[in-house]
Amino acid sequence: MKYNTDINSFGGIQDYHMIHESLRSYLNNEKDLKDRMIKDNIFGIRTEEGRGRFYRGIKSSILKFNNENHKAIYNAFFNPINNTYPYNFMIFWQLVLNNKLFRKITSDLYLKFYFNGKAAITSDDVLSFIMHLKEVDEEFKALNYTKKTIEPVASKYLTVLKKLGFLDGAQKKEFKHVQVSDSALTVYLYLMNAAQPEIRNQLMNDFQVFSFISPESFPERIKKIAQKGWIGMTYSGTNLGVQPIIEYKDLANVLYNRS
Repeated sequence: MKYNTDINSFGGIQDYHMIHESLRSYLNNEKDLKDRMIKDNIFGIRTEEGRGRFYRGIKSSILKFNNENHKAIYNAFFNPINNTYPYNFMIFWQLVLNNKLFRKITSDLYLKFYFNGKAAITSDDVLSFIMHLKEVDEEFKALNYTKKTIEPVASKYLTVLKKLGFLDGAQKKEFKHVQVSDSALTVYLYLMNAAQPEIRNQLMNDFQVFSFISPESFPERIKKIAQKGWIGMTYSGTNLGVQPIIEYKDLANVLYNRS
């Protein structure tokens, strides 16, 4: 995975239902998605350049799956669309899995601020972080992004998090407490198991922080989910293993459509 500035595309989207519909269309094997988005302008994006930018961002950061199990989870939730499902988390996790710059800013800046109890985060905070990344990360440095290129990424990154419901406010974005239900956390566990099957110990998973559960609370929350019969769990104090019990294709129905 390489760095890119696709964050700008997602920050410029007015209605995130456009992402939901793009996922539904892709997972339903509708072959003409690109033409519908760019030529037919089904989402009402003003310029053809903007439509192309949005399509490329969606293709590289959202419509991308590590394997068939990863894809099956999103098919269960987005085909068809049901707005009672945890779509903000699922878009967030796709961006984390597929967009290197989004993942880096989120893990090393936003979530550090969040877990340290910061009240707010500004585009200047994000800009400073990215400019520092340019100095210390050889891959990012080699892209030769100018400050003029980086500045929009800083503000659009915060816009994305606001649209996903994780921040509030205008110029200075205030942190919102992110509530993760047992059902949403179960989706996270299945997603990590599907997308990263090589990781056996969830305590050693670098992606654990993206669950919004602190490392101290994580084992107890997982134990609670295991007691509901949604996952299998093995825990030794230093090793936490999670085994899927529900078939990936049935996950949405089992977790959210219980009678």
